[in-house]
Amino acid sequence: MRIPVLLVSAFLSMPCAASVPQAPGADASPDAPIATLRLEPYRKSVAVRVEANGRQGLFSFDTAGGHTVISPEFAAHVGCTSWGRLGGYNMTGTRLDMARCDDVRFSVDGFPLAAPVVGVMQVAPLIAANAAPIDGLLALDVFAGRTITLDFAGGHLHVESPGSAAKRVAGAREMPVRLSREAQGLALAVNLEVPTPKGIVRFEIDSGNGGTLLVSKEYAAQFGLDPAKDGPQVARIPLGGGIVAEGLAFTPALNIDGNLGMPFLKDWVVTLDLAAGRMWLRRSDVPAPPGMGVPPVPAAAQ
Repeated sequence: MRIPVLLVSAFLSMPCAASVPQAPGADASPDAPIATLRLEPYRKSVAVRVEANGRQGLFSFDTAGGHTVISPEFAAHVGCTSWGRLGGYNMTGTRLDMARCDDVRFSVDGFPLAAPVVGVMQVAPLIAANAAPIDGLLALDVFAGRTITLDFAGGHLHVESPGSAAKRVAGAREMPVRLSREAQGLALAVNLEVPTPKGIVRFEIDSGNGGTLLVSKEYAAQFGLDPAKDGPQVARIPLGGGIVAEGLAFTPALNIDGNLGMPFLKDWVVTLDLAAGRMWLRRSDVPAPPGMGVPPVPAAAQ
């Protein structure tokens, strides 16, 4: 379970950007998406506006979150009585325990979504004091079995129909991935399989990581990085198919192989088939909003 990857990157600066205009809804064409939801800039990544039981909330959109998390306050407003426990570990090995709520239904831009189980925990401490408060973390679990396209720079999340999905991936580069279903199958994340001379390493696709690339210490040397260095290193990581992730990388001890955050994702339109476990990348046609995916300033430069 990767829920608060924000814990790992809490040291990053966190500018709060203005929201983008409402995305147009789907039309009746067989090649049109089922729905188009708005992704608005938030800190160095994106967020969505969620409504449940008449209550509106701002949720960080975290593709590595595993399962959706709501705050106790939001849970109370939507009539969720928490019970039991969800337990697991984030990618740095920190133990996480939280209460749960079942069958939580809500909508984003009028499109209905449902989470079989959500975690209930305080999410405000995961965000810097100068950022707008959030009410939860929206993860991929609510899109399980669907095909979605994430256009981070353009500010859209498309819920694809069969026709729109076929049109979307035409000319895009398919990349090998594996889905991970932790928390007894409740969580859902996507891991890109990256070739190295010694074998495959898997990088988690993580929109919740706003400013860095992460390579586990054990695999750092495979990408020309120094595993003993604590600070950021300039990295150039070949992902396969001629696609390269470039930016500042850290090499901490992780319980995953690596993590691709917004410094990479902001430049790509990402289509995920969350039923078949497939992913396509197409270079974004528009520049990312200011601040999105910007790496931290090295200490020596501050």
